Amino acid sequence: MTESSQSKRTSSKRRRDSDADAPPSKIRWIASLVAAPVILSILWPAILLVAGYAAWQQWGSHYVAHKYYGVKAEAIRVTSPPEYVRSDIVDTVYQDAAMDKLSLMDQQACAKIASAFSSNAWVRRVVGVRKLAGGRLDVRLEYRQPVAMVHVISRHPDRSGAGFFAIDGEGVLLPDTDFSPSETLRYLHIIVPGAYPTGGVGSEFGDSRVQAAALLAHLLHPYREQLGITSIGVHGDLRQNPVVQLQIAGKNGERWFWGSPPGAEAQTEPPAMMKLQSLIDGAPTDSDLRQVQYATAPLTHTPTAAPEPRIGSASNAPTR
Repeated sequence: MTESSQSKRTSSKRRRDSDADAPPSKIRWIASLVAAPVILSILWPAILLVAGYAAWQQWGSHYVAHKYYGVKAEAIRVTSPPEYVRSDIVDTVYQDAAMDKLSLMDQQACAKIASAFSSNAWVRRVVGVRKLAGGRLDVRLEYRQPVAMVHVISRHPDRSGAGFFAIDGEGVLLPDTDFSPSETLRYLHIIVPGAYPTGGVGSEFGDSRVQAAALLAHLLHPYREQLGITSIGVHGDLRQNPVVQLQIAGKNGERWFWGSPPGAEAQTEPPAMMKLQSLIDGAPTDSDLRQVQYATAPLTHTPTAAPEPRIGSASNAPTR
């Protein structure tokens, strides 16, 4: 054996001894380097898949939902509003409720749309919401109808004098409460001393006397011209009678004592329809409709040919 071969064997043995004496951490590190390409070939696709899914959930799905399935104002069809509703119901609700951020893919889309429209002051009830082909929506609405004007004295520091607030038969304040004198004359006036709304448009007036008068105005509204009735007021003191007592007045100063509002009559008091029939039959002025004899003939009234008044601001509207 030559000296060179002996040296090679000695050097190889030293390397093997050195590897055996190497710490475990160093061995693991070397092994990980050897196996890294195999692990990464499996790990990286999994990482990319998870990251891509998270990005889709965070941004992609929302983008697609709003771009291709978002609610568009021009695709919403509602029940034709009455002539006195001047505002664009769809545009108003769409902007106020931020419906541009709503997607038709949302399982609660119809419920959210119904809630948005029900918040509008002109809408009394949302009958139903249907999704149609092509991203269209059909929204069936029941609108509020103005039946009276509440006469008030302004409490606003920048305004003074008398004015009117429009309400429906449930005593709910309606939008656009500035009227010209000719428009206010087309409705019954509710005259209650010291009355002033406590809430905003779309909420109840907030005065039990006005609420009671609104119920009567709803009943008398179709007959106001036939009977010549112009206003509804209160009679007596609520501290003496917890049920508001009402009286009505005509255009020539005639007065009739009505009594309790419709639906709240005392046990011995005739119901509202019988009192109304007494008026139609010609109840004498200053009579008490709770006591006057009434006929049992069916109610009749002559329909008016006058167009329904429009509600909205006017340049000559009274200040509030």
